[in-house]
Amino acid sequence: MISVPARRVKQFGVEFYQAGLTAKDIDRLVKFEVLGYTGGPQADAPKSKRNSGARARVNWDMLERRISESETAYQRPVIRRKIDELAAYYRECKDAATLPAIPGAVIITSEKRFTFTPVAGHHDLGLLQIPEEHGVLRVLDGQHRLLALHSLSQAGEAGGIEVPAVLFDSLDARQIVELFVTINAKHTRLNPSHIISLSGRKLYPDPNRRSPTTSSARSTRTTPRRCTARSRCSAPGGAA
Repeated sequence: MISVPARRVKQFGVEFYQAGLTAKDIDRLVKFEVLGYTGGPQADAPKSKRNSGARARVNWDMLERRISESETAYQRPVIRRKIDELAAYYRECKDAATLPAIPGAVIITSEKRFTFTPVAGHHDLGLLQIPEEHGVLRVLDGQHRLLALHSLSQAGEAGGIEVPAVLFDSLDARQIVELFVTINAKHTRLNPSHIISLSGRKLYPDPNRRSPTTSSARSTRTTPRRCTARSRCSAPGGAA
């Protein structure tokens, strides 16, 4: 068993846990599995050309040995380009040290029950014990993120990173598939124009553009106000 600090959460009778897993924990415990289509073509087959930069390259021979196929699985076939991009992004985050690489929680399930031991005085905070068996954990949401992290871990580049995780140990197969479909079918995508607008304002600000707050403050400072004896104030030439 491995023990990790965790928080126990209950929603409408369903109990789950919030915890942090290290890259080493993920390598030891998580099984990566995708839906296999018997007799069909392999999705996203390997391409002859990879990214030219050595730091951006994923060792696919090693990574594919961690991915199994099953007709009873529910995960989509792996998108290699997405993992390449994520691995490159993680390296950028590591070099810049200004943003976390995986701030959002991945969702993980297990067919085996965990043991939760609360700390004194807190029924919802404590230590979560997870069986130390390879494949005891399955990824419900975040498989590409964790596969990209695993590729960095195999290259010795994931030391010290901790991934926030939501862990379920009480869902049956039907509930797991239902939750997977709900997460992937009902999330709200950002409008492309909204992304462009945010990028322009936050990432590439125009130094000549005056913000509304600054303009208002400047106008207030440069426009004198006069008051009558009855405390009615007005700007010159304007109404009270």
